[in-house]
Amino acid sequence: MADYKVPVFVSPQSLTFSLDDKTSHRQIITLFNPYDFPVKFKVFCTCTKKYTVVEPEGSINASSRVDIVVRHNAPAPAFCDIKDKFRIQMQYYTTKKVIGHKDVETILLRSSDNYEPAAENFKLLKNDSSIDNFDNDSEIRQSYNKNSSGPNLTTLLMAGVCICGLLLPSSEDTEILKFRISFNLKLAFAFVLGMTTITILQHH
Repeated sequence: MADYKVPVFVSPQSLTFSLDDKTSHRQIITLFNPYDFPVKFKVFCTCTKKYTVVEPEGSINASSRVDIVVRHNAPAPAFCDIKDKFRIQMQYYTTKKVIGHKDVETILLRSSDNYEPAAENFKLLKNDSSIDNFDNDSEIRQSYNKNSSGPNLTTLLMAGVCICGLLLPSSEDTEILKFRISFNLKLAFAFVLGMTTITILQHH
């Protein structure tokens, strides 16, 4: 189709329908006539069965505008993500000669496509390559639990040494035994045992 010298003013440039939002199934296209003479218009569509246009033909007075109502008749999943087009064609009021046209794209989106992220409560994530391959936070938790399922062998060994040291008699005891340790050393064993116990409890 040849280009025309007279431009066509239409708003909006595209229509977006939502599958689950019934309020979006009825929308309005505004046609503007900025000229000092009246014009006629006609509305065409690439898929007439899916849409209804109230008054698809009419006229616009000089320096005026008109609103046309577009209804989506087939809001079904089978028609989602398919682009259609309306063509608004303008004609001279007297001769009916075509002087220009404008295309308006339409699409029906699913509910998930209409999702808008929250504007608040976003926090910057650290660039940790160890979690780049995880799909969701549950897998991250599972990995963390595997890596921290229990205390390491060194912690358990230290706890065992401290317990054995506390069980040995001190130098102040009256029994005559071969192995004796000082009271201060027992205090050190008790302190280390307390710290290792806290570490073990944090892993459970």
